[in-house]
Amino acid sequence: MEALVMGILLDMIFFARFLYIKTQFYKTKGVANGNDRRYTSEFIYGYRGHNYVCSVTNNIFSRYHVRGDVYTIFVKKHNPYNGVMGSELTIYMVLSIVEFIFVGLYIVLLL
Repeated sequence: MEALVMGILLDMIFFARFLYIKTQFYKTKGVANGNDRRYTSEFIYGYRGHNYVCSVTNNIFSRYHVRGDVYTIFVKKHNPYNGVMGSELTIYMVLSIVEFIFVGLYIVLLL
């Protein structure tokens, strides 16, 4: 029973993070500027005729990037200096779906 509750909580957390990124960030292309092996990475992107520097936090879901290459990033709408890598949205969606399937299978096994 505890595993079922934990599975539902994990599914809710992954889905909530997916919805947060989907609604509070916008998708754009950014050029990797530097700091590729530290805690945050800098990306330069253009928005409405201006260039911004966006800090993207490195975590297990953000892939390694090469300086000067163009990557898809999601930039926060209210604070254009914070963002996430483009792959995070997909990973959270996949984790949410997989966790939902595991919870469903666990419920079927309990019956």
